[in-house]
Amino acid sequence: MKKSIFIAVLGVGSILSSYGQGLISFSNYYSSTQTSGVKYGGGPAIGMYAGNEISAILLFGASTATSIAQLTAIPGSASPCGYLGVTGPSSGTALNQGIFLQATPVNVGTGTFAFAYEALGSYQGVQYTGFSGIVVAATQASSQSPLPNLNVLFGPMNVLVNPVPEPTTLALVGLGGLASLVALRRKQS
Repeated sequence: MKKSIFIAVLGVGSILSSYGQGLISFSNYYSSTQTSGVKYGGGPAIGMYAGNEISAILLFGASTATSIAQLTAIPGSASPCGYLGVTGPSSGTALNQGIFLQATPVNVGTGTFAFAYEALGSYQGVQYTGFSGIVVAATQASSQSPLPNLNVLFGPMNVLVNPVPEPTTLALVGLGGLASLVALRRKQS
């Protein structure tokens, strides 16, 4: 019995230690002439690049993942989109706007994984969210240069953040649909 418990604890310890060893750089900055980044797809700032009011959070999962729902957010990976302190939406070029650059490498585990990011935050009291496409990349077991970097995969993408409907709006839409069904049912009888 004691031997089984010891082997189980040893196995869990080795799994946990191997999980935390794979490093990758999380960024969408790839060029000083970059013209892509996180942009508003709706709301009062539609078409403008996001500032530090929007943050990007790294998501990862199995390299075979084909849906955002199959990915998990990595705690501590949030990075504001206002590279070098850019605040608020801007309609200028994307340089430093809609750009994020995580200062420290992110630990996810050694191997090849599917990655994406969620951009979320609020502007003028409205909540926004949006997702990048899914990319597949390998991590590195140490912090030696060059560290695998997601910037060449995420950098060329324009990611749109759109307003998140308030729960009351969704409830009103649901009630309207229910009322329509009741009216249709009465009319048919």
